[in-house]
Amino acid sequence: MVKKMKYLFLGLCVAVAFCSNFKAVHAGPVWSIEGEYFEGCTCNPGCPCLFGSEPTHNKTCKIAGVFHIQKGSYGQYSLDGQTVIGITDLTATPDKNWIVFYIDDKKASAVQINALLDIFQNRVFNFAKVPQDRITVRYLPVSVESSEWRKKAVAGDRLTLDVELLHGAGDTGKPTQIVNKNFSIWSKEFDLTLDMGKATTHRFNEDKYEWNYDGRSGFATKFHFVSN
Repeated sequence: MVKKMKYLFLGLCVAVAFCSNFKAVHAGPVWSIEGEYFEGCTCNPGCPCLFGSEPTHNKTCKIAGVFHIQKGSYGQYSLDGQTVIGITDLTATPDKNWIVFYIDDKKASAVQINALLDIFQNRVFNFAKVPQDRITVRYLPVSVESSEWRKKAVAGDRLTLDVELLHGAGDTGKPTQIVNKNFSIWSKEFDLTLDMGKATTHRFNEDKYEWNYDGRSGFATKFHFVSN
């Protein structure tokens, strides 16, 4: 009986060690990204979605979101300076939802691209639950310009987004802001303060998806995502 218990104990130890090793091998690398985010959307400036109200145009909220990573890592690999643009319809039904990602493969290595896709498909945009066959990943030149009052991104000939922040009336040296925001998507990962703006240019064309939202809403903020 003692010998049998001894073998059972040894077997349990081996099983625990195996499970721990399996988890360590398959847990995936630790990663972290932080930087600047700006977007343009369907709504008129002063987007009501940010206050839990319905979008201003046909109850539809389509966005072009620009994530410019200022500091990032994926395991041992740096993601500093990389940009990912995610374009989607936040109000689409589960049977019709879709997403388009733009990544500049001239600025990112194969390892960095795989890391970015893992982070953005499986974490950042995971809330949308978009099936793989409705996810488009396009590799093309991506440029980002950011100044105090203007945020601009161009992705080849597919997207041009140029957001000008709105000057506050009380202090013209500061943008109009939403402070202590109440917005369910990326609620913890985005800064509590959003700098509000207007997209002087917001044009998108990707196969069957196309729009011109010049003059519609935009905003800018900071983001910070980390692995679970």
